[in-house]
Amino acid sequence: MKKLLYTIIKDKKQYESYCNKLEKLSETITVVNEDERELLSYLIQKYNDEQMENFISELNPVELLLSLIKDNKISQKELSERITVSPQLVNDIIKYRREITKNIAIKLAEEFNVNYAAFLKPYSLQRAS
Repeated sequence: MKKLLYTIIKDKKQYESYCNKLEKLSETITVVNEDERELLSYLIQKYNDEQMENFISELNPVELLLSLIKDNKISQKELSERITVSPQLVNDIIKYRREITKNIAIKLAEEFNVNYAAFLKPYSLQRAS
């Protein structure tokens, strides 16, 4: 049986190897290597998506929101405007004073292009002092 040239990426070392191979193939774009570039791109994207999914599943909804705000370099105020809620509500969520409702989870999911269920996992709110 013939060994496959490429397989589904299973670890960081294989991922880096495929990225380097894709970079080399991209330096000399030809019709001949187009399918190979597309396959490598697909495998790399699939691995990236899986890693992001794992990262998201490890965070509580507030940690996820804070990470997305930071990664997208936006302020709480800008986020509140984008998802049409009050800045105070966003701040209360980030300070663990208010929970993320289904409606807000859907808006956040659309804004950041993630599954809304990631924002609906249970987490503890701060008790009023």
